[in-house]
This record gives sequence, C-alpha cells and structure tokens, in this order.
Amino acid sequence: MKTVRFLPVEKMNTTGLGELLAPYRFTGNSNDLTAVKIHPGEEGNSSYISAELVKQVIGALNLPERRTFLTDTTVLYGGRRMNAPDYISLAHSHGFGMPGLPPFIVADGLAGTDEYTVALPDHCETKVARLAAVLARTDSAVMISHFKGHLLAGFGGSIKHLGMGWAAKAGKLYQHSSVMPFVASSKCTMCGACISVCSVSAITMSGSSANIDKTVCTGCGECIQRCPAGAIRISWNQEAHTFMQRMAEYALAATMATDILVYVNFLINISPDCDCMSNEGPPLVKDIGVLAATDPVAIDQASLDLVTAAGSLTEDVGEAEDKFLHIRPDRDGREQLRAGERIGLGSRTYKLVTV
Repeated sequence: MKTVRFLPVEKMNTTGLGELLAPYRFTGNSNDLTAVKIHPGEEGNSSYISAELVKQVIGALNLPERRTFLTDTTVLYGGRRMNAPDYISLAHSHGFGMPGLPPFIVADGLAGTDEYTVALPDHCETKVARLAAVLARTDSAVMISHFKGHLLAGFGGSIKHLGMGWAAKAGKLYQHSSVMPFVASSKCTMCGACISVCSVSAITMSGSSANIDKTVCTGCGECIQRCPAGAIRISWNQEAHTFMQRMAEYALAATMATDILVYVNFLINISPDCDCMSNEGPPLVKDIGVLAATDPVAIDQASLDLVTAAGSLTEDVGEAEDKFLHIRPDRDGREQLRAGERIGLGSRTYKLVTV
C-alpha cells in the first residue's frame, strides 16, 4: 500500500514542509540535472502555487544548486504561454526565475515543437508519446501540482500535470482532440503563414481561406502557433474517457522518461477551474493542506478524498459529495485514476500519514 503524507494547512510553513518532505530529500548525484515542474499561472490567474511556496519546497528537498531548473511547456491556445519568450516573461512577472529561484526554462522549445518521443508498453492505446524535448537530458524531476477543478479532466493534480504538462504541442493536441486543427474561415486572412510551416503540405488555399487536409495532417500544432490571426483552432469536444485515457498514458510516458523524485500536491485555493484560466472562480472548499508521495495515482486519489470530505463553500453541494463532479456531471475525474491504475501508473489504494 502506497504512503501519502499529509501536512494540514495550519502547519504549512517552512518547518512543516521540511517535515513533510524529509523522506524525499535529494540524495542523488550533485551533477544531476533536476527539473522542478510547476505551473506559473496564466495571466490574470491568482490561484497558482506561489513562487514562495515553490522556493520552500526546493529548500526542503535540498535540490542541487546550479543543476536545478523550473520548467513547464507551452500551450495550444492563445495567450502569453504559447511561445517561450512570452512565457518566460510571464513566469518572471509571477516571481518564477532568477535570482530568487532557479532559472525558468520552457521545456518544449521556442514554439512548443521540440519533442522527445517515448514508446509506450503494448497494453497502452497510445503507441508513442510526444513529450517535451528537455526530458531527453533531465536526470530527475519534482512535480509540484495545484489540485483544483478542470474543464476537461474533472480535476487536475499530479496525473494531469504529468500527462498534459510534459507533452509537447503535438502531444497536447493528440490528448485534447480526436480531430485535427481546423481553420475558422471568417478569421483567415489568407496570409499563407500556415502553409509555409506545414512539413507535410497538408494546408492549401481554397476559396476565401486556408484548408487543412485531415488525411494528411500529423497534428504537430505548428500552424496553430504560427497563424497571426488566430484562425487555426482545435475542437475541444473530446469524449471524456478517451481524453483521460490518453492523459494517463502520457503521464506514464513521462515517468518512463525521467526519475520522478516526489509528487507534491497543494490543496489550497481549490478553484473550479485550472491555473490556465485568467478567471478561475472562487474556492470550492477551505484550504486543506499539502500532500507528498511517490505515486501520482495515490496522491491524486487522496487529494480527491480530502476535497470530497471537506465542507463545501457552495450551499447546493451536499455533504461528502464530489465537488468537481457536481460542477461537471459529464466529467468524472475518477476516470483518470482508474485509467492510471489500469495501465500501471500507480495505485488508488493508499495509507494517509498526517505529519
């Protein structure tokens, strides 16, 4: 049975985090390149895990100086996290990076197309995962996740942070949608930028806009990044089971790519929407605390159980009711836990140890 360590919110200070993370203190080679996977927050978001808390976790784990870096990947949609220069600037404005913290590096390159492929076991539906290229040279990693609601996954914690967070743009596109990008013809200016970057010549001009041949498109996402008018989009109506199965398989691929030292889930500012949103909504429950474990499935199951057991700040949610499922009845986040356990990512059975 997996152990999940729990630090209540009233003890959530430097000393408390030191006690929580003591079993996971870094004991590896001081020359190892160690990633600290974070989410610096979308512009306008206020619920992301703060730079100060990330700094305390790094200190508690005694990660090697000058060999540790903060990291995240670019996104598919518009905004300041779509390319590396803008994302680095945004992260710094939120307090992430030098001199107070290790440098922040965008893991999938300038435009999100720098990839590292990992072949998955035969029992997975996904055959090859397209992950961020930085994983090819990363010796170990620490996952710092904010446990909260999510539009497509029901909730997001360590599994989502692994699976979606380490994916390059093409990997995100594969997980998010069962269809390829499409062109919103009303926004297309026919500039041809998408055609010039398509490596398989899947895009042509037809009538008053560009057109993507879905039988040729590989789903790399480069055209989404390059379109100056934001005319190339994605269908976000992915069927829940398929989305969560693919996400869990990508999470497994990430654990195959590098050694994950510890998963840390913060159960604070537990909003209905994720840190990718500029308006994430008010908290669903009061702050609970922080969890640590070496199993992403166990820590997410424990996180969900604690949020479910907590008193709701919304009157229409019943006692011991799944807060996330109440908000989105068609998105049962437990499916990602079931998928993770099914493919060997981890176990839903755990022992909670309060620090």
